[in-house]
Amino acid sequence: MKVNSEIFRAYDIRGIVDKDLTEEITFFLGKAIGTFIQLQGRNSVITARDGRISGDRLQREFQKGVLSSGCNVLDVGKVPTPLLYFTTFVSDISDGVMLTGSHNPKNYNGLKIVLDRQSTTSEKISEIKSIIFDEKFIDGKGKLSFLDIKEQYLEKVKEKIKIKRSLKVCLDCGNGIGGVVAPEAFKLAGIELVELFSEVDGDFPNHHPDPSNPKNLEDLQSKVIETESDLGIALDGDGDRVGLIDNNGNIIYPDKYMMLLVEDILSKHKKGSIVYDVKCSTNLKKIISDLNGTPVMSRTGHSYIKSKIIETDALLGGEMSGHIFFNDDWYGFDDAIYSALRIIEVISKKNISSHKIFEKYPSFFSTPEINISVPDQIKFKLIDALKIYIDSTKFKYIDIDGIRLENKNAWGLVRASNTSPNIVLRFEGETEKDLQEIKNYFKTILSKIDNNLNLSF
Repeated sequence: MKVNSEIFRAYDIRGIVDKDLTEEITFFLGKAIGTFIQLQGRNSVITARDGRISGDRLQREFQKGVLSSGCNVLDVGKVPTPLLYFTTFVSDISDGVMLTGSHNPKNYNGLKIVLDRQSTTSEKISEIKSIIFDEKFIDGKGKLSFLDIKEQYLEKVKEKIKIKRSLKVCLDCGNGIGGVVAPEAFKLAGIELVELFSEVDGDFPNHHPDPSNPKNLEDLQSKVIETESDLGIALDGDGDRVGLIDNNGNIIYPDKYMMLLVEDILSKHKKGSIVYDVKCSTNLKKIISDLNGTPVMSRTGHSYIKSKIIETDALLGGEMSGHIFFNDDWYGFDDAIYSALRIIEVISKKNISSHKIFEKYPSFFSTPEINISVPDQIKFKLIDALKIYIDSTKFKYIDIDGIRLENKNAWGLVRASNTSPNIVLRFEGETEKDLQEIKNYFKTILSKIDNNLNLSF
């Protein structure tokens, strides 16, 4: 059996359906993961899938593979990724696999893996890869069972979230799997709800469910203005990332709404660590420090953030893509539904508009995430090659994930994506001039490496 090694990413497995991820390969991925779990001394795994068209047949093959290793399967059905995570905490099974393409195009699918209630590391992914390539499988006959976890999740969310005043909220599920749970959760919390694209459709006929791309938020922005809503919430395809729109239709980026959450959490706990990824604003770090919290910068990626939260016993974690991790009164995993409701809860405590709330937090001139297409085979080499061109006398150099350069007035970042054939950039400056200068500096050094790159930022 031929398997493309590039499907094994830094913290998950993903590829193009029927090319990199065939039914046969998915079967053996299941058999390998079932084998791996048993080698750890456990014998059961929870499975779930999102709404992608390929999901049914790939999940069947995956489950067959797991069962053929002698490992048992508990199927929780078509639910958002956070509900799979939730099940690993409230059941006696601590391992889980979510079949999801996450934010990738509709022809992709993949596996997000939880091992002993923790996201998979690159080391564990490598071990699973070795089991497949070396064909060191365990053979057996596992048992398949089913569980409807939705009601238990909704009850827990209702117990935790307390909305203080009536708010009208637009919710855009983007035809992703969040639509099977999120609208009901919002209504149970007492929110006046305006729904967009709640119907699950793996073709994503309206827009791609990736709230980190401003283009995908245009429908929500318009609907917030049209309905005079207090807030707009967007979910990604598998329900673990959240996008935010204020009542004036402005995009509120995750590092800004994290400021709101940090302020609320540290008012209760007085001190504690807050984890954020390398793409976040310097203003977030300052606010954490000013509130007697401990700012902790992390590599980008949900598994890296979770690991850093565990390592530092952090109260909250978050990254610019919209993954938010509550560890104060929740389970420490990324859950867009719960996170959105926590944001709404905090806003409901204040008697001013969401625009006014976010307006008070410091803002510099910044870009959204910028993605430049670079083949998987060379993207990491490109980042390594850049290092020789950096003037270390001009910048503070941070290399925990790619290259982040900081001076007194600005910073810029370039890193290789762990999930797609791209390099990712972001820039911030105190003034427009500062922003342009840092962008130009990165353009200069990138063009020295490859003058064919599309540097249109």
